[in-house]
Order: sequence, then structure tokens, then C-alpha cells
Amino acid sequence: MRQGNRRATLLSALFLSGFAGAFAGPAAAQTTAAAPDPNLRSVSLVRQDFSDCSNGNVSDSNPTLIGGTAWVVRGSDGKTSVKVGITASPNTTYHFFLKCVRILGDITTQDEGEAVATFEFSTNEAGNVFAFDVYPQGAPAGNKFQSVQVKF
Repeated sequence: MRQGNRRATLLSALFLSGFAGAFAGPAAAQTTAAAPDPNLRSVSLVRQDFSDCSNGNVSDSNPTLIGGTAWVVRGSDGKTSVKVGITASPNTTYHFFLKCVRILGDITTQDEGEAVATFEFSTNEAGNVFAFDVYPQGAPAGNKFQSVQVKF
């Protein structure tokens, strides 16, 4: 396994447990066989230059192309929160977009190419199927990421 993919997998495991736990509350910690949260989704960020607005042709079937994960939580308050962990080019600022809607903010990688950021948007800005894209200024080919579709 490539070093970057191992880091992305490790980041994914660590952040998923922390992110899900932050929204689950203490009652979930006491349950040993809790049902999956219907308001939580986890999608891969795949190195791919282009796709349509819903990323209909994005797949994470090739693990060598996965560069991160986005954890999405739909809150009862009408807000959707997204926590992103990526392993990409070192010391680079990436723009993180709710695909074909708007920029949600920036995520900047450290010297080993790893970064974590949290974003929020109004749930009504997206339908039940939506996607993200991530790329640095100028959107150089080979350095763009598309999410697998988020489906609620």
C-alpha cells in the first residue's frame, strides 16, 4: 500500500470515530450494538479531474485513487456539517466546494500533505443526492478530487 493511501485510511478511521462520536452523544457510547445513524454518511474523495454536478461517474473502486474522506451529518437544525480529511500535495490550499452550488471554504495541507477541516451549509442548498469537489487554485490536472455521491 502506498504511504499516502495508508495515511488517508488512518485519517479516515480516526476522524470517522471522532466525528460520529461528537454527534452521537453519551447515550450512543453506552450502546454496544447501535444501529447506524441515518443522518451520517461517509464518502471517499477520489483523484479525478472532472465529473457532472452529482459526480455520477465517480467511484472509489480503485483504492490507489482515494485521497481522503468526507463525513456528512444532517442535523435536525437544518444544517449539514462536513468533516474532511485529505492526503494530497504538501503545503497546498485546496478549495472545497458543494459541487455546482458554492464554495464551502479552504483546506490547507501540511508538509506531509495531510489536512482536516470542517464545513457547514444549509441542508436546503442540496437535494438528497449531492457531491463535493476539491482542488487548488488554478485547478491543475491530476490534483483535483471528486467525492463519491452523497445519498440521503
